[in-house]
Amino acid sequence: MVSWFKDKNGYPRFKDSGKLVHRWKAEKKIGRPLKSWEVVHHRNEKKTDYSDKNLAVMSRSFHAKLHANKRNRKWSW
Repeated sequence: MVSWFKDKNGYPRFKDSGKLVHRWKAEKKIGRPLKSWEVVHHRNEKKTDYSDKNLAVMSRSFHAKLHANKRNRKWSW
């Protein structure tokens, strides 16, 4: 049985490896390991929702812009 815990930021991590669950799930979704400059965005902003439809892989710079424009956000996925 796979077990996980929430880290100090509220993100689920696997107990055996410490890997973030949403990063592992995103890698399975896209069929390759994530690049060092890629991040996984939770579309609904729920850290524990790592369903395929909720995860989007993007560059760190785009992710930063996305959150900087949070108040004016009208993103369509």
